[in-house]
Amino acid sequence: MTNKNLLFLILLFKFGACAMALNGDTTKVKALNDACFENLYSDIVLAKKQAFGAMQLAKKINYQIGLAGAYNRIGVVYDVSGNFDSALCFYKKSYVLNLELKNQKGQGSALSNIGLTYWNKGDYHNALNSFYSAIKPLEAIKHYHYLGNCYNNIGLVYNDLRNTPKSRLNFELALKNYVLAGREYEKANVLCNIAMIYARENKPNTAILMNQQAIKIYLNEKDNYNLGKCFHNIADEYRAVKNNTEAIASYLKAIEYHKLSNNKTGLGESLMYLSELYLNLGNIGLAQKYVEEAFIICKDIESPKVQSNIYFHYALIKQKLGEYKTAAEYFMKVKYMRDSIFRDETSQLIANAEAQYGVEKKESENKQLQQRNKIQELQIAKDQTEIKARKQLTYGVMVFGILIVIAGFLYYRRRQIMQNLIAQNLVHEAEQQQRISISHDLHDNVGAQLSYIVTNLEVIQDIVPDNKRLHSIADMSKQAILTLRETVWALNHESITTEAFADKFKQYCLKMLDFNANIHCNFHENIKTSEVLKPMQALNLFRICQEAFSNAVRHSKATKIEVYFYNSEFSVFDFKIEDNGVGFKEAEGLAKGHFGLQNMQARAKDIGAEFYMNSEPNEGTTIIINLLNHAH
Repeated sequence: MTNKNLLFLILLFKFGACAMALNGDTTKVKALNDACFENLYSDIVLAKKQAFGAMQLAKKINYQIGLAGAYNRIGVVYDVSGNFDSALCFYKKSYVLNLELKNQKGQGSALSNIGLTYWNKGDYHNALNSFYSAIKPLEAIKHYHYLGNCYNNIGLVYNDLRNTPKSRLNFELALKNYVLAGREYEKANVLCNIAMIYARENKPNTAILMNQQAIKIYLNEKDNYNLGKCFHNIADEYRAVKNNTEAIASYLKAIEYHKLSNNKTGLGESLMYLSELYLNLGNIGLAQKYVEEAFIICKDIESPKVQSNIYFHYALIKQKLGEYKTAAEYFMKVKYMRDSIFRDETSQLIANAEAQYGVEKKESENKQLQQRNKIQELQIAKDQTEIKARKQLTYGVMVFGILIVIAGFLYYRRRQIMQNLIAQNLVHEAEQQQRISISHDLHDNVGAQLSYIVTNLEVIQDIVPDNKRLHSIADMSKQAILTLRETVWALNHESITTEAFADKFKQYCLKMLDFNANIHCNFHENIKTSEVLKPMQALNLFRICQEAFSNAVRHSKATKIEVYFYNSEFSVFDFKIEDNGVGFKEAEGLAKGHFGLQNMQARAKDIGAEFYMNSEPNEGTTIIINLLNHAH
């Protein structure tokens, strides 16, 4: 055998080995994506880890189809968790990538998920546009399963708008496509949706029957999320026919499945309605037990409407128990929340009805008339309550003169408490409005100016491509825009959960790594309890973490970075970053002129956090930030 032939065989062997390794990695990406979907409703934490793992591996091996699927899975994870903004971010990434790949199935799936997320946010206009856009690529490839999803979701939107004919039509189209696709599981979802229509038409027995048919399918699929929803709906219908025993049993089943699927919103709602039922039955002990369970998880519930209902029932039971101060505090909180919800819902529903769905003017006037009648009824009830109170006060004065002094003192004290609560709420609203105003000014003025600078620098770079100073200025300007966006994000939120902070920082890291493909980054998340960060805490924490990650990417020459998010009973939030870079002597890092580490220490001190750094030459660098829980 000649030397040339031998060399050819060696190259062929190496090429085959590389191809086998790559094929194994793509199979792993697919397996992670599939596993994420299987664990979605049973173990959301594991599903999230698998989706991010698929994304990182797909990027590493440049497996674009797998990356598009991973983006979609991450979006679904955030969607199920109620984090709709993050869900939209990853769904849109999936759609853009599938569009580049000309993958019509992926396009339809991403558009359908985008529409579903908009629907969950109450944005019906964008929801319908997304669903109808998804139908075109799916019809082209006759993908009946996803077509069924689209028609089912359109039916849900029209159901929200109380357009029963269009809702029924789209649900029937969904069933037709699911039959063609042989999708038994999805038929259960449509059965539940049609049951909603029967419930609204005051046909509780039919609604119960359809939900029970759906439950049989969900039990086979071990779908705890939808089992919780179905049992809750059945409980509502049993209450409608005064079958309290079955209603209680169904609410308890719903609570069991909500806990298994970690559906905090559904859990809070079922606990609150069960408490209300026990209160109506005169069992104040069990009513208190279940409403307090709902109250404990209220901060984790994203729906303001569900939160306000829980607070209202919590206040009602506190009033029944004689805890008037606590009751007054939460009645006032409910008032502000419901006023805000009412304004937002009314304006959005009217705008959608007139602009997008052609609701008749007479229907709008009828709704307004009903609202005025309801307000009048509430005013009459209020007047009757005040008359009754005055009579009782008069009788009390006639019988026991001494009670005048006591009643006057109690009235004055309660009035002072209410005024203090109102004043505190006004100050709180003013501070929130000021933060929002500042964030809008930064975004609309400074952000626009920076964008203008970056755009013009890019034009100049095309003309003078070899000017390193121009490249440096352009990079710094882009970094300034990112920094400005993080500042606006922190100011725009009254409070930021530790999970939301971690998700936001992950997005920042992924953007940085798009320009540093040689660095491999792993994220580790072990947040045991959801805590709330104040805006300035979140902003300073983000700047510290940002500086630490930026140093690891730009200066450490690292090839691997490990990022940890966690907390414990002694801390609100902990952050750790490790790299395998060149490291440095700590004394040199803190020397005069090196302001990055000094700024990180100063920011940590400002928010009461502890800052630790460990670095040695050629041994990498570790930085830890602990935001302690001062209650301990």
